[in-house]
Amino acid sequence: MLATATGQSALQNIQPSCAICGAASTPECAHEGDRLKLALDQAMARWQGVLQIREWVLIHARNSVINTFAQLKAARAQAHIAYLQTLPCYTLFQRYGGNPPLPPQQLAILHTQISNANGIFRQGIDEDWRRSCLRYPEVLDYYFSLVEVSFPDEQDSMVRTPRFGAQAKEPKKVKSRRDSLDMGSEKGKKRDRRRDGGRTPPPEAPMPGRYGRR
Repeated sequence: MLATATGQSALQNIQPSCAICGAASTPECAHEGDRLKLALDQAMARWQGVLQIREWVLIHARNSVINTFAQLKAARAQAHIAYLQTLPCYTLFQRYGGNPPLPPQQLAILHTQISNANGIFRQGIDEDWRRSCLRYPEVLDYYFSLVEVSFPDEQDSMVRTPRFGAQAKEPKKVKSRRDSLDMGSEKGKKRDRRRDGGRTPPPEAPMPGRYGRR
């Protein structure tokens, strides 16, 4: 009786060979773990939730950065115009379309002052855009933090007795935390998020149908 029990115990302790290379199962054989990781990565790529989360975060982050830059640009443009208005004879310069009846020396000085001011303005715009783009890591983290992933209960029948390949009901896997961040609202659609150089923001991105908001 004891021998039989010992034999059964020994049989239960037998481990299968590696499913990839066929060698005896050892901690040094990483084939199965590597293939499992590859299969997991491929499954995640097939799951639309990952792609939709990525797209939602990317679109909102880009819109946020472009909006911030637009505000900085508008403020800088106002300051630039206010400075030009302080230049001697600038009003006359505007009235005559850049060819005011001024002595050549005085007109040359005014042209130099305007050119210098425009150069400073352009440098400031480039710096504002650079600083806005440098905020992408922070902005992306923020929008990712607004997305929630929910898991079914461990006692759920779909977890305990899965039917692989069967049509399952559509649980709401992902949801954002704040209705106030709905960039797809009519108000949000009317905002101008364009910037110079032909750059335009991507279309607004409401959450996909199977992904709800609180």
